[in-house]
Amino acid sequence: MIGDIRTFRLSADTRIKNFDCGDEDINDFFHHDSYDYSEKLLSVTYVIENEEDTLAFFSLSNDKIAQDTSNKAAWRKIKKRFSHTKHRSDYPAVKIGRLGVSQKYGKQGLGTQILDFVKNMFLTNNRTGCCFITVDAYQQSEAFYLKNGFKRLNPAEKIKADDTILMYYDLRELK
Repeated sequence: MIGDIRTFRLSADTRIKNFDCGDEDINDFFHHDSYDYSEKLLSVTYVIENEEDTLAFFSLSNDKIAQDTSNKAAWRKIKKRFSHTKHRSDYPAVKIGRLGVSQKYGKQGLGTQILDFVKNMFLTNNRTGCCFITVDAYQQSEAFYLKNGFKRLNPAEKIKADDTILMYYDLRELK
């Protein structure tokens, strides 16, 4: 049972409760690197917990979708979303750097709730201008992001075994 939960921004004095998402890299980031990233202003990490455990966490940082990181066909699709007078060589985004859900609380829709929270956060409290959410998705997570409205930036790109997949969500689809 999840019980009462709270979501808050990680700070230097945050004591992380029991958490294991089953991925060593994501666990290590949360337990160790998230503090350093926050201190150095590289990302902001949000924690979701109940009385006993950390249920999930996610970290956000600034990003962009740029012409030089997209193939020509993908870039044309991105540019087409904007009027001709608004064409640029890049468009502002927020990156989900890490997202982890505890194995103990998996399969309860927390990942989707986190994505909905981030989407809403940048629609209602967008302080700098941001029209996309990006993520470098693990291959095993691609279906999850697709189900939640994300698209591959370069759909024809061949992905090697350990590569991540650059995906994006257009926040203007929610308006």
